[in-house]
Amino acid sequence: MASIGELNETGLHEDLKRLYADGARTEVEIDGYVVDVLRDDEIIEIQTRHLGKLEAKLRLLARTRRVRLVHPVAASTVIVKIGTSGEVISTRRSPRRGRLEDAFREITTIAPILPRRNITVEVVLVEVVEERRDDGAGSWRRKGVSITGRRLERVVTSHRFRTGADYLSMLPAGLPDPFTNADVGALAGLPYRQVQPLTSSLRKMGLIEITGRRGSEILYRRAMRRRPAKQRTTKPSRRTSS
Repeated sequence: MASIGELNETGLHEDLKRLYADGARTEVEIDGYVVDVLRDDEIIEIQTRHLGKLEAKLRLLARTRRVRLVHPVAASTVIVKIGTSGEVISTRRSPRRGRLEDAFREITTIAPILPRRNITVEVVLVEVVEERRDDGAGSWRRKGVSITGRRLERVVTSHRFRTGADYLSMLPAGLPDPFTNADVGALAGLPYRQVQPLTSSLRKMGLIEITGRRGSEILYRRAMRRRPAKQRTTKPSRRTSS
């Protein structure tokens, strides 16, 4: 059974699944796993969070088929607050704006198996409507207001990553050799919280490597040779949640 946090994502997941299916088969069992969409011999998996839970599933399915992992990032969010009787109390637009780089907070959890020929990661920037209820059961940070669901308003844009060059394209032009997270942040106009997951992902993929330190900062350079993806011996779980 899905956790409460996962249930909050069900609407967004189902909206994206319908969009990507476009009439194709859904909830298809392949090699012991149930996949979201199967169209034109390509598996499409929609995962709103916890990408790391899919690592074993992705590795196995990609042995024989093309797999596209679709991960949404909220470029903008409209917050609708619902009262105890179901009435709309307020509607406002959240000041938070998601960026493509935000996806790497999740991508870093599957980075050891990327890039891989049969796996494409598609990051979808979306506008979402987030429903909240003033039921007293939510986080103290929201003064008891619960997030009860998110649904897709529209897709803004999408970006696909398949090859090492695709992932390395996230690094800004003009980086020194070697470079630091601070260098990436300064050239890309990004804070450390967005830069660190990006460089961590690239390092786990074997696309960049650590060359030393400059004071407290880690020095990176592009890897001369990419190391093979790490192999794990743990038995994969057959059930995953989006």
